[in-house]
Amino acid sequence: MVGLILAAGASSRLGEAKQLLVYQGQSLLERSIRLAFSVCQEVLVCLGAEVEQSSAIIENLQKEFPNLTFVQVAEWEKGMGESLAVGLKAVDISRDVLVLLCDLPFLTSSHLKNITSLANPDRAIVASFQGVNSPPVLIPQALRPLFDHWSGDQGLGKFWRQNPMLCEIVHFSDKFRDVDVPEDRKYWGI
Repeated sequence: MVGLILAAGASSRLGEAKQLLVYQGQSLLERSIRLAFSVCQEVLVCLGAEVEQSSAIIENLQKEFPNLTFVQVAEWEKGMGESLAVGLKAVDISRDVLVLLCDLPFLTSSHLKNITSLANPDRAIVASFQGVNSPPVLIPQALRPLFDHWSGDQGLGKFWRQNPMLCEIVHFSDKFRDVDVPEDRKYWGI
């Protein structure tokens, strides 16, 4: 299984690059990478905005995690769907992919272990936090072709809304709270 971290956005609503924000002593990007490696053998990060600083974080972590790589999303401004498509194309088609975002401070390795323990060759495993569906999402190899023409601002929400029979929802009691706007940053003490 390959971890795919989407960290290409400019965080326009927040006003600064969220992947570089420091939470509990590490950037949200570093935290996400470490989390992904708790269940994945390889991790690929999609970068766009703030490539120089983000790639420096990745290069530093490659000493500890040699199976960590990144890909630059040329048209990252188009949205999350563009990053997802580029990332999935960069991963061997025979691999299952665990898609993560770097702006979920509440996410733990326990969440990821629960999701990956339910791996199913025919269904995506989608996390739901108090009823809010969100990545992490485990996409099995068999469903990867459904994303061949993904682009623009098509996040994963479109996938699970249009394909409920291809998804298994894993419910968690944790409240969903990402880092999208200044109030979120204040809430998390970042």
